[in-house]
Amino acid sequence: MWVNGRKEQSIPDLKNKKVIWMHCSSLGEFEQGRPVFEKLKHQMPDYIFVLSFFSPSGFNSMKNYKYADYILYLPLDLPTKAKKFIDKINPEISIFVKYDFWYNYLKYLNDKKRKVVFISVLLEENHRLFKSINKIILNQLRKVDKIFTQDDSTVSILKNHDLNNVEKAGDTRIDRVVEITHQSFSDKIIERFISNKKEVFICGSTWEKDIDILSANKELLVKKYNLIIAPHEISEKQINHIIQKFSGYKINKYSENNTGKYNILIIDKIGILSRIYRYADIAYIGGGFGKSIHNTLEPGAYMIPVIFGPNYKRFTEANYLVSNNSFFSINDANQFEEIIISLSNKDFYKEVQNRIGGYFEKNKNASSQIVRYIKTQTNS
Repeated sequence: MWVNGRKEQSIPDLKNKKVIWMHCSSLGEFEQGRPVFEKLKHQMPDYIFVLSFFSPSGFNSMKNYKYADYILYLPLDLPTKAKKFIDKINPEISIFVKYDFWYNYLKYLNDKKRKVVFISVLLEENHRLFKSINKIILNQLRKVDKIFTQDDSTVSILKNHDLNNVEKAGDTRIDRVVEITHQSFSDKIIERFISNKKEVFICGSTWEKDIDILSANKELLVKKYNLIIAPHEISEKQINHIIQKFSGYKINKYSENNTGKYNILIIDKIGILSRIYRYADIAYIGGGFGKSIHNTLEPGAYMIPVIFGPNYKRFTEANYLVSNNSFFSINDANQFEEIIISLSNKDFYKEVQNRIGGYFEKNKNASSQIVRYIKTQTNS
């Protein structure tokens, strides 16, 4: 798909158009750029909007995205290919999301004196960008118009490397998840399941190790909560692992839509998880016993406590909210039980909610800050 997608695509000739181009490595980066892209599209309707991806996962997921006029694969970062691509789409402003640093694209855009903006940049001092082999890329980054970062640490790191075109905006994903909380949504299957008025515990993007931790406390969970589990991979293997670990309890799959009474609902449908957190009182997010946790902002936007495994350090919000005693990292089933019991204290639970709400209130509107800047850089 990576090779054939590039061979088969036709790059549009937009030389006489006003164009804004956003590039994302993959789907995760697109979710960072999406709030900016959509705000620009609404506020600058006389522009053509081009969206490009490096990976097939991003391209295939968003190939029918209605806010983009053209959705393309980014050609390889070779001088001739970069020149041809830029000359054809002719962007007035180019937006790169997070840390896709392509030397030939940057050099050609800078040589042509085109506006270049990076958004949602998040770096550590040991990032490959700062290795000696990448000095030529750093030199090009010093020439771009603006680099918006997610945090103060990245600002400091870049300034220590003599980049003075840097400004903290925050995490644009926060605007996206907050927007989702304001969208109307209802689900009859879930509403029927939780109609007994018990509290709701949603476990999102779980892997087998997460299920092992959860099932070690299954009696506590099933007694206290309506338990909803959404595996990260909707596969027979993952679902059977859940059923096996929670044997002895009545389990229903979302797709089966059974009307009887049951203890656990397995979400075997893609695309609704971010919205069903609105039903939850507590959330558990998987992945923390593997490479890294999955999206904690989605449940956090509903101001509910979030629990996850120990591998969360890549995410600014998780680091801050764990240190603030609002999100909770665990290493084993005993720690999980302790947190569940502590959150049963209504006063403590309310304190946690208030701290989470304060974090989202303080850090929202990053995309509006970026959009205001971009609009000042256009020729319109």
